Amino acid sequence: MMARLRQIWKSARFRIVFWATVTGLVLGTSGLSVIVEDVLRNFRTPLRLHPSNGRIVMVLLDDRTLEALDSLDVNRGDDAQVLNSLLKAGARRIFFDRRIPDQSTPAQSARFLDVLRSNRGKVFIGALPSGDGPVGNYAGRLPKKQFVDASSLISLLTLHHPFNLGLEIPYSSESPYGRIPTLSAKIAGVSKGTNELFLPDFSIDVRSIPGLSYIDVLNGNFDPSTVRGKDIIIAPAAVTYNDIHKVPGQYGTIPGGYLQAIAAETLMQGLPRNYGWLLPLLIVVAIIVTGTGRGRVLDWKRSAALLTVIVAAPFLLDYLRIRMDVAPALVVAMIAVLRMRSLDRVEVASETNTGSGLPSVQALRNSDEKSNRILVALKIRNYGAIIGSFAETVEASVAREIVRRIRISDDTVTVYHEGGMFMWLSSIRSTFDLFENLEGLHRIVQNGIQVGGLDIDLSFNCGVDSEFDRPLSARVAGAMQSAEEAVRNDELVYQHDSRKHEAQWEISLLTSLDRAIDNGEVWVAYQPKFDLRESRICGAEALVRWTHPDRGPISPEKFIRIAEEFHRIERITRFVVDDAVRCGVEMMRKGIDMTMSVNISAQLLRNPGLPGMISDILAVHGLPSDRLILEITETDRLDRSSRTYQMLQRLVHSGLRLSIDDFGTGNATLEYLRYLPASEVKIDRSFVSLMETSKEDLVLVQSIIDMAHSLDRTVVAEGVETARGMEMLKERGCDIVQGYYIGRPVPFRDMLERVTGNSHRQIG
Repeated sequence: MMARLRQIWKSARFRIVFWATVTGLVLGTSGLSVIVEDVLRNFRTPLRLHPSNGRIVMVLLDDRTLEALDSLDVNRGDDAQVLNSLLKAGARRIFFDRRIPDQSTPAQSARFLDVLRSNRGKVFIGALPSGDGPVGNYAGRLPKKQFVDASSLISLLTLHHPFNLGLEIPYSSESPYGRIPTLSAKIAGVSKGTNELFLPDFSIDVRSIPGLSYIDVLNGNFDPSTVRGKDIIIAPAAVTYNDIHKVPGQYGTIPGGYLQAIAAETLMQGLPRNYGWLLPLLIVVAIIVTGTGRGRVLDWKRSAALLTVIVAAPFLLDYLRIRMDVAPALVVAMIAVLRMRSLDRVEVASETNTGSGLPSVQALRNSDEKSNRILVALKIRNYGAIIGSFAETVEASVAREIVRRIRISDDTVTVYHEGGMFMWLSSIRSTFDLFENLEGLHRIVQNGIQVGGLDIDLSFNCGVDSEFDRPLSARVAGAMQSAEEAVRNDELVYQHDSRKHEAQWEISLLTSLDRAIDNGEVWVAYQPKFDLRESRICGAEALVRWTHPDRGPISPEKFIRIAEEFHRIERITRFVVDDAVRCGVEMMRKGIDMTMSVNISAQLLRNPGLPGMISDILAVHGLPSDRLILEITETDRLDRSSRTYQMLQRLVHSGLRLSIDDFGTGNATLEYLRYLPASEVKIDRSFVSLMETSKEDLVLVQSIIDMAHSLDRTVVAEGVETARGMEMLKERGCDIVQGYYIGRPVPFRDMLERVTGNSHRQIG
């Protein structure tokens, strides 16, 4: 797993997507993207501008009012007269979006208090944040208690975004009187908690909200129908009140009371919903991940998808009063797209030969794709001398002439260039026909080429690679190596054969074995064993695996054979036993009754240090010895010398259990079973897989079961792949089964989840 993750991390495109996603998550969780979000929302707002519904009327304490009263503020008597005028004209409710004035005479205060008491439930006075009270959504600056008792209290709190690009309003606030609704929520009749905020819909044209001057209402100079049945907001508008704000998404400035009116009308239309920022971010990441190939991140499909998520979807959702924050997703898209486009340019530059202008061979090296075309490498022997003897521009001309001749009979190919090497994937399918084609090309080139009036003699040799099962990145070296081999042997064409290098690679495999174990390339898979009598998973076999970074999965038979031949099997065995014992302890601690089986090479049975090695591992992890089963392969040439027999006896006396693996393929006799101190016999998979169709194999399986049971041995059948096969084994008295029908070899965590989660299918 770690090797796979390291391989993924090596991809520059994966790292770009990863860090872009991390940046988006940081911006979303920290709220740092709110400025960008406000800017995007303010760009969309003018496109949806529409008039107000007219159900709220503003009464403004404007400059004309203060000039007419020759005062810096109105008094409570003025407020009382305005309330009477509005209520007499049929106003539904009246909301004060300001503090009740302090500078008033007792008579003025009494008149104001009388109006409040006689119109309970119709007049609402505001509470503001207090400088010395709790921080946050707390309205601690209240009118005098006598006014609060005679009216209803509302919160005037708002949360302004940086640079006043936007704002949010809570549905309610805490106060010394408990939770109180905000002005907008009260008008709309919405009751929600103090920890929830909403965005006002600033596409409501502020110029369309009806308004009256406070002085006109005070003097009775207004049309009563203007306020009849309407909610009234009395708000300061004069410059001296310092309550002037910019309207997000609209031009100009307005008194703060208009923000409350817009917020109230927003709630009248329906409760806004907030989808947050995570969903669009995940969608954008998914779109980008599907386009990590070169030149794909901004193809028309993904461009359309990104525009839909970042531009079109928020615009349409605004009409549905659904908030979706796309700023983190936009940042992720910008970082990923810009960085990948930059990487595209770098890769294209690195994969273009600057001298000839042809694609570089590096483009083939970077390709993990497979091709069923023969890869040809043409090596110009005297290329360096040619380029060094003429002007700089001659390289491009020489390359063009060579490509022109290659395409005489292979006209659709793309030719790649690196130094004196030209490579292409031939469209000629037959190796024989290709060789004839290259001979013809050689005869043409032997006559020389003419560049800029100069005659240039060329000589070349070719290497070909036709191993289609390997990716192009791996075939390039083979073809180039074959071309060099053709030059050394003075052959026109030399064909690459990886099998000739297999022995050398196997030896090099040993040098990287220890490193592979240390860095996680070598790992242990576990295949479950199923008890037919108790109908439960009773154990697991530890199977070593090697995922090579270049060659991919390496067959265990191959590297174990090599390790045995060069006496390196002990390191692998120690690694597997340690992992199996550690996993066995973890299952034991979870209360899972299971044994762990490990294969032991016959070579190690002649190693006197084997019992000590296993005992040390058991002691370090604390696993009882009877939980570990050592599987001895019957096909191994187990000599019956006293040394081998004593080793088996030492292992059994230490509390370990032995199992005869692959039984039936070698010395399958009663004497053999009696001789070995094993408690378990595993029937080889070759017999189990054929017993459903072969009577002979079925009889052999039955004989092994009967023979093992006669010596009190437990019988395990390997290679069970069908329900019918398992049922046949159960009918014949087999104890335990193992195979793909029970479960494939998987990493320990996957097997543990299957066992503890009871997610495995019920078998039998």
